Amino acid sequence: MSEQTSVETVSVDAVRRSLDGCLRMPVFRRSPKLAAFLGYIVEEELAGRGEAIKAYTIATQALGRADSFDPSNDPSVRVEAGRLRRVLDEVYAEEGRTLPVRILVPVGAYRPFFETQPGEARPRDIPPRLVTADEAFRVEPARQVPAAPAIPAAIPAAIPARGPAPVLQGSSSPTSTLFESRGQAVLAVLLMLIVVLLTIQIALQIYLIART
Repeated sequence: MSEQTSVETVSVDAVRRSLDGCLRMPVFRRSPKLAAFLGYIVEEELAGRGEAIKAYTIATQALGRADSFDPSNDPSVRVEAGRLRRVLDEVYAEEGRTLPVRILVPVGAYRPFFETQPGEARPRDIPPRLVTADEAFRVEPARQVPAAPAIPAAIPAAIPARGPAPVLQGSSSPTSTLFESRGQAVLAVLLMLIVVLLTIQIALQIYLIART
């Protein structure tokens, strides 16, 4: 794709953030030559000079080779380009998956290609999201709030005794306190009489048995 570029469809800021993320990876920090190679071709593409990226310019401006460099006799740029492709594949297979843009260097060319990563939508391609009627009137269920722990009731302090309470006029008598109604009082008296009669009868029977 020597005549194509993807800068027009990808945010320049996203490309630079991805470039910076790649250069911070350990594999690029261990290889200054690959880091210089990648940084050069990406910045040249972003500056609109992608068509000028050749083996000679890479060697003399990125890799520190002399102006006498001859790409037809020295395959070092092609070798470094192959290493760069493999390293980029490794980066984007692991930590680079979180970067917004994938930087590609097609085989047989040095001009980079930029591809938006999944989850990083292009700014001008994001359609406005319409809110449906169901979403507009949807009522969120109330969250259950855990009940507060029960607070034990305060125990009243013991009141010191101050002697018998005075009897007030009109207060109920002990009998009325023991029996809530007159019927209960009568029933209690009858039960007591029955017990007395039974006791007398048993005593008489014992006396008669003793006489015989």
